[in-house]
Amino acid sequence: MVNQLLQVFVSFMRGTPQLVQLFLAFYGFPLVVEWVNQQAGWNLDVNGIPALVYVFVAFGLNEAAYNSETFRAAILSVDDKEIEAAKSIGLTDRQTMRRIILPSALVVAIPNLGNSLISLLKGTSLAFTVTVIDIMGQARILAGANLRFFEAYIAVALLYWLFCILIERGVGYLERRLNIPDRPSQKQAPKLDSKQA
Repeated sequence: MVNQLLQVFVSFMRGTPQLVQLFLAFYGFPLVVEWVNQQAGWNLDVNGIPALVYVFVAFGLNEAAYNSETFRAAILSVDDKEIEAAKSIGLTDRQTMRRIILPSALVVAIPNLGNSLISLLKGTSLAFTVTVIDIMGQARILAGANLRFFEAYIAVALLYWLFCILIERGVGYLERRLNIPDRPSQKQAPKLDSKQA
């Protein structure tokens, strides 16, 4: 039952746009709080919840869904022979998970987690739609004041690009530290000698 609910959750979060999820959190979360207030006899102030909380809820649930699939695939990629070897030397299931499976899975997951972080960063540009003043919201306010929309959005684009480059470099550093081989897209094509050509 729990597995089926989680599958529906992951499918829903992956199958709906972040903007829709953000609106569902912004408009739906207060309804849930009101329902809890009625059921439990509490008096939580829905209006006192900052809009930033809804942004965290929406993006947190979205990232949880995507990253659960990343980790599931990474864990499934661990060779069965490694697990058998761990059991043959007497490691418990918990020790096997902690010492063999998770370290191997993390190596596989890091590039995808980096992509997920970049996607999350770019998704934050939607936060201004629910009254959170982020980089995009600030640019819109400044551009509206002086009617220089192009310049404001170029500045925002450059900032997001810079942040993405920093994340890419950080992930690249982690990959080098963990000796993760280059991804196929980063490798150069093999050189053909005259006999192969």
